[in-house]
Amino acid sequence: MLSSNTMHAIDVNAIWRILITHFAFYRQRPWLMALFVLGFSLGSALLTAITGLNQEAKTRYSHSSTLIENPVTHIIQPLIGQEHLPGELWLNLRKNGFTSAQPILRGRLTTTTGQTLNIQGINSLLWLQAGTSSQQQKQQQELVSRLFDSTSTSNSNDADYDDMSFANNVASPSIYSPLTTLFVDSQFKQRLATKTENGDAAANGEVAVNTDEAKLAPVFTLNAQQTQPLIKFVEGIGLWAITDLALADHLLGAQGQLSFIELSELTRDQVGIIKALIDGQARLVQADQQNFDVLSGAFFFNLTALALLGYVVAAFLSYNAIKLTLSARKKLLNQLYLLGCSKKSIQMSLIIELVAVSVITALIGAWGGYLIANTLVLDVNRTLMGLYQLEKALVVNWQWTNVAIGFLLNVCALAFMLISQIKSLKQYRQTLFIALLLLTSVSFLWLFKFADTKFQALLLCFTILVWFILLVPRLLNGLSSIRLSASKTGMQHPLIQWLHGDTKQHISDLTIAIVAILVALGSAIGMQIMVTSFSKTLNAHLEKQLSADIYLRTDKVTAEFRAMLSSQPEVKQVSVYFQSDGEVQTLPAKLASFGDSHLDYQHISLTSGKPVNISHFAENGCLANEQASIRFGIKLGDIVLFKQNAIDFPCRISGFFYDYGNPLMSLFTLEARHQLAKLSGRHYGYSIRLAQEDTSVELFSERLINEFNQDSSKILPNKRFKQFANALFEDTFVVTKALNAFILAIALLSLCTSLLSLGANQRKQLVILNHLGVTQRQLLIMKLLQTSIIVVFTVLFALPLGLALGVALLKFVMPIAFGWTIHFHLDIPAIIQTCLLLMVAAMVCAYLPLRRLAHRHAIRRSSSRSPKRLKS
Repeated sequence: MLSSNTMHAIDVNAIWRILITHFAFYRQRPWLMALFVLGFSLGSALLTAITGLNQEAKTRYSHSSTLIENPVTHIIQPLIGQEHLPGELWLNLRKNGFTSAQPILRGRLTTTTGQTLNIQGINSLLWLQAGTSSQQQKQQQELVSRLFDSTSTSNSNDADYDDMSFANNVASPSIYSPLTTLFVDSQFKQRLATKTENGDAAANGEVAVNTDEAKLAPVFTLNAQQTQPLIKFVEGIGLWAITDLALADHLLGAQGQLSFIELSELTRDQVGIIKALIDGQARLVQADQQNFDVLSGAFFFNLTALALLGYVVAAFLSYNAIKLTLSARKKLLNQLYLLGCSKKSIQMSLIIELVAVSVITALIGAWGGYLIANTLVLDVNRTLMGLYQLEKALVVNWQWTNVAIGFLLNVCALAFMLISQIKSLKQYRQTLFIALLLLTSVSFLWLFKFADTKFQALLLCFTILVWFILLVPRLLNGLSSIRLSASKTGMQHPLIQWLHGDTKQHISDLTIAIVAILVALGSAIGMQIMVTSFSKTLNAHLEKQLSADIYLRTDKVTAEFRAMLSSQPEVKQVSVYFQSDGEVQTLPAKLASFGDSHLDYQHISLTSGKPVNISHFAENGCLANEQASIRFGIKLGDIVLFKQNAIDFPCRISGFFYDYGNPLMSLFTLEARHQLAKLSGRHYGYSIRLAQEDTSVELFSERLINEFNQDSSKILPNKRFKQFANALFEDTFVVTKALNAFILAIALLSLCTSLLSLGANQRKQLVILNHLGVTQRQLLIMKLLQTSIIVVFTVLFALPLGLALGVALLKFVMPIAFGWTIHFHLDIPAIIQTCLLLMVAAMVCAYLPLRRLAHRHAIRRSSSRSPKRLKS
């Protein structure tokens, strides 16, 4: 028994000493540890960032709009086509025992400088009733207590907020009440900057507010009956400024109306009672089944696919680091074995090392993912609100589950890497290669023919990647194994022979880095093709669809003013856009009209290539966007019912039109039939087409202002309106571009660290060659030539990989996920720029080891000459 305990103690001691040796090894080669840690950290950071955003979107109602820990399960919303609820509805719910119903009023205020601020009114009495039974509730209560903090301004230096008062409300700014105060997140201080009476700009909180001499001008544009609110800045409020329902009603002029009502933890019986109470006045929906949840699936699917791709590239980066460390430590591990360390001790020390690195990288990755998510959240919110009807802004919070996800992924990746290094599996490598190649080829052919779901479309892209990942290393090894012909004079040069032998020796260490660069560069080219194709297709689409000369934005459309515009000699045609929201087969949809003639629809591009004619609207005919056909399976001649509350509007689908950037199903009908159906809707203004091309848009715009008393800010020339449309649709790919750049940065890091590591391993050989008479210039030429061969080889295969991925993305992923048919376009300058960036980075990394070698050689030469100088 004593002997076994002693042996156990010796094993632990041996493992500890081996770990110390590993640590000393990494201290001498910090770039290897950096490569290892950065690989898994960056990969898990990218994945956890997107996972965090997706999770926040799914759980956005875990807190109510009142900032209280009270998960919302159901929401009472206005009837489709209406914007507000009657306030009596909330009172009726409370009378019937639904005291958890919380009214919310949302709107937007405009500042005197033209900026906007979103505000929401809530039942502020809940803040006084909030419990503190859980840690999360305690955190919420801390925020609520800051809202009610009555600390005087004399102690404001110790607080984490500033306060302002306006007009005649500066007498007692020390007490804040939700009935008079607007609580605003501190990030909006600059947006609410005002001017003093003498015209100087004053940032919020920089001017004292307890003296009459320091009064600031009103911040918001209000009417004479409305009073400017007090403003208090608080950290952690979010994108919506908060106040009491009564003050919000006063500022917005809502006249007792509400935006929606939140409900928590309803039973099935309560759902039935509420539906009966609100019948004909509102609609009850589940918090996780709103329009956003239906429409945003493709958006998050796209981001998740990109994040997984980034993790794969980063995993190759770490795999490359493992191979480099094992190759560099091969001699060291043999020495440890000869010194008496058992194989189990060495293996156990390696396992402990890898697990420790997995934990560290998971923590770093989760922290990095938190930062990335917070960096992207503004762009994501803007995209989701503009295109996918996000009704509540996402706020990224720290999640320990992301650490666990990162750790599990790292462990699985490491396990796969270690298994691939088992010597007994090497004898089956050829068999596994042929089996995987056949499986990938068969899967590709089947998916290319039959893929019709988002997952299958993504799997098609994955098979293309795997096919190149399998073939490129084989081709690379085959290229390095080519024997140089002795008959050719140039090939007999010793330096050429050394270059060939050195490349063949180190090619296995560089293979994984080359694959990582191949995947990242190919993916970047594929994404560039997709984004460029979308941009050019969208521009061509908008060039036709937004063909009116002037757009007059107004929701007040009258037949008299329309007739007056049409009678002007400069005007050729006036169309009015009217839109109604509703549902088709329980899916969110919209029905729109431009006029009462087919001539008002000539700007619409049909997928058939033919112009719109009167037959398209005969017999209840409607035009549907191509999303209806691709994503929802609607065919020509089908009869669909557009439902808005209790009204059914039948449509016979007579054609399909292109509708890029829109995730909804859209239908077009004639204006007379649209108005006859009594559907609730909204006018968006007039589209004015001028009679002659030489008619001045500027002159007619001035007539609209001077003669027709139209607001100049509502008059948008064609060019400006296209800019707004382009900016909105380009937001769809803002996050995609950011993730793509991140993946490419990981690949560049992999290339640089691999080449630097190769240069470090070649140092002894380069020194020997230098001592044998090879000049620094010759060494530099050889290194640059070797690097160029590697990079050019990678680029030559990355180009067809990128083209194949671009085709797959345009022909499968985009139509299936988004319902858009996009034409193929190449962005050759961007591709060349990306390849040149890769080449420049590679050349710099090849040059740095030689520069260090030359510097050391110069120091040695100067030190060897110094004694002679002293002697003389």
